[in-house]
Amino acid sequence: MSNAFLQRCGESTDRIARLRVFWEECLEEGLAEDGVTLELGCGHGHWLTAYAEQRPRQLCVGADLITKRVERANRKKEKRNLPRLRFLKAEAMELIKGMTPEVTLDETILLFPDPWPKKRHHKRRLVNDEFLDALAERTVVGGRLYFRTDHEEYFTWALEKVSKHALWRLLPEEPWPLEHETYFQNILPKHQSFAAEATPSS
Repeated sequence: MSNAFLQRCGESTDRIARLRVFWEECLEEGLAEDGVTLELGCGHGHWLTAYAEQRPRQLCVGADLITKRVERANRKKEKRNLPRLRFLKAEAMELIKGMTPEVTLDETILLFPDPWPKKRHHKRRLVNDEFLDALAERTVVGGRLYFRTDHEEYFTWALEKVSKHALWRLLPEEPWPLEHETYFQNILPKHQSFAAEATPSS
């Protein structure tokens, strides 16, 4: 990957090993006993912090690739008594691959992910078959995937990917889990959302 952070941290296998330690520590501390919510691309942590305040017994993990965002999110966390809220710098697929077998996800939030609008960059979009496969493998049956974007074409793309995937089922009537102002939502007021649930593998 081109991101300088990822290059400095070594090969993908080394990074995944470090992330496995993170998940093991969460389990050892008993933080995941009441479920796990994962936000990929957590930005400054506005949304997940507000969500964690409503669900103080649930492990809430936010990941982002930009250092300043993660630092700001952690400062926000430190001002509140939320021991089960964690922010870290990690790539989405590596964070999922680093999960130990005991870790299962109840909810995954994708809030304004990078749409990579140019066609030649579509392969970089997070919502693809490989991601949906990996996420389904780590999600409890009935667990949720929530997606929101201001980019109409990416919304259509993601909706189609999920609707055609054997391990996910769209939930047209599912409400967004928490409406809370965030930096991106304030500057991108027009958006579309969908939810899906993980289904049993055949």
